[in-house]
Amino acid sequence: MNGITIKSILLGIGIIILICLLIHIPNKGYHRVTIVEKYYAANPQNNSKAVGVTTKKKISVPTSTSKPYCAMQFSNGKILDLDCHTYLDYEVKEKVKIKWKGNKLVDIRRK
Repeated sequence: MNGITIKSILLGIGIIILICLLIHIPNKGYHRVTIVEKYYAANPQNNSKAVGVTTKKKISVPTSTSKPYCAMQFSNGKILDLDCHTYLDYEVKEKVKIKWKGNKLVDIRRK
């Protein structure tokens, strides 16, 4: 009976430690944000501007871009460039986790 009590206590302590470790796992650089606006420029070679999908706000397009330009604005105030194929999968007001480097979106995930 005494051995079962000790094992139960050790199991309980182990479970508590496991839960604490799972809660405090680092987020590996991901930030939780909401998509505020999406921008698209169909023909960036003609010095055009990228136009917002919902607000129609215009932003400048990098001159080195030769293919269609896409960007997203997030609730943290950042406007990040991204691959247009990724751009299609997410909607405005969607909550996501993002990782970026410089002005380029590296990874985007749904919550």
